[in-house]
Amino acid sequence: MSSLLGHLQCALGPDTRRICVAFSGGMDSRVLLELTRQLQWAQPLKKQHPQLQIRALHIHHQLSPHADQWAAFCQEVCDAAGIPLSIQCVNPNQWPGASLEDRARKARYSVFEQQLQPDELLLQAHHQDDQAETLLLRLLRGAGTLGLSSIPKQRPLGQGLLLRPLLDIPRAELLAFATAEKLQWIEDESNQQTHFDRNFLRLQVLPLLQQRFPAVSQNLARVTQHATESQQLNRELAELDLQPCRNTETSLSIPPLMALSSHRRFNLLRHWLLLRGLTLPGHTLWEQLDKLCLARKDANPLVSWGESTQRIEARRFQQQLFIAPEEYFQPLPANWQQDWDGKMPIQTPVGLINFRLLASDSLPTASLTFTLRARQGGETLRQKNRGQRDVKRLLQELHLPPWERQRLVFIWLQKELIAVGSKLVAAGWTIEY
Repeated sequence: MSSLLGHLQCALGPDTRRICVAFSGGMDSRVLLELTRQLQWAQPLKKQHPQLQIRALHIHHQLSPHADQWAAFCQEVCDAAGIPLSIQCVNPNQWPGASLEDRARKARYSVFEQQLQPDELLLQAHHQDDQAETLLLRLLRGAGTLGLSSIPKQRPLGQGLLLRPLLDIPRAELLAFATAEKLQWIEDESNQQTHFDRNFLRLQVLPLLQQRFPAVSQNLARVTQHATESQQLNRELAELDLQPCRNTETSLSIPPLMALSSHRRFNLLRHWLLLRGLTLPGHTLWEQLDKLCLARKDANPLVSWGESTQRIEARRFQQQLFIAPEEYFQPLPANWQQDWDGKMPIQTPVGLINFRLLASDSLPTASLTFTLRARQGGETLRQKNRGQRDVKRLLQELHLPPWERQRLVFIWLQKELIAVGSKLVAAGWTIEY
């Protein structure tokens, strides 16, 4: 049994049953496909993985004039190996991104996420040299410890798990295996185009470094591991700092936040945004976030960032910092209106209404039809022992941020305002969940 096959066996573990190989047809993925094939049929490995199911997935990016030939090659290889292959076409230009490489990656991972089946492993052929290239790229772009962290060896993806079992293996070892096994693979002509940053590093910078520092790839991989460990410490510290600052899912309390040093404050904000899957601001915006937190009480500062597909906004209200996707702050359309029976859950542009309205007197509600509307201004609500009260004043008493007030659903029964979302309810009515 080859050392690479043993390495793959250890990486998979004895409980693996379903494998999907990301198969581009290049040398790296060709080696990975062959290793999984050997793992499936080799003895005594077959006894350890009797139910192992293997399939392959090829992403057709439609970028090269040879892309159809590559897909056909992958099909021939899989047919010869008896491995089912799925070929999925994508259009990277339909995805946002600063570069073609970034757009292609997003398109590719979208397919991976959709295709993975429950408890299935997606194997990718990233190796040690990829780790070194990625580190150099991120260093040159000014990344912090988060960006310098190693490519994750595994992470959840869709219904399954992404695994990179060859991440610690130098490319030269994969090439030696491919040569010894007389494997064939395709060469992407774009890999020789040095106007791509990664290719420039791979073809011109790393070979020069390796002449002077033969262990450069291993040492750079070690740097990424150190950065990963540092980032884990940052996450643990941020989680501790988050406890006294957390106010709601979308807001933090400003006084304890500003009591932290700037390094801990920004570390906490990065952690909080990543936990919620939100885009991080560029490095020039952190100081603006500080200014937003320290703005005058009567000011309405706004900081925004991100691409058009996910704009993020940061706002302040009283002593709270709110950061959320742009749509969280958008009001209900002024002309929006919808009927409701007062009982069944109903979806609105600002979320689900999942409560029931009940009359506290003998008024039958079975056949009533309520009207849902956006706030228009000037509304009043009848309150017990207080008479008709101005809704604007009542909402101010609740200390709601102005954007939350504009997103409340006003519930009417003919010409009488019965409730304002779940925040206010008229005398003679109750809300039941």
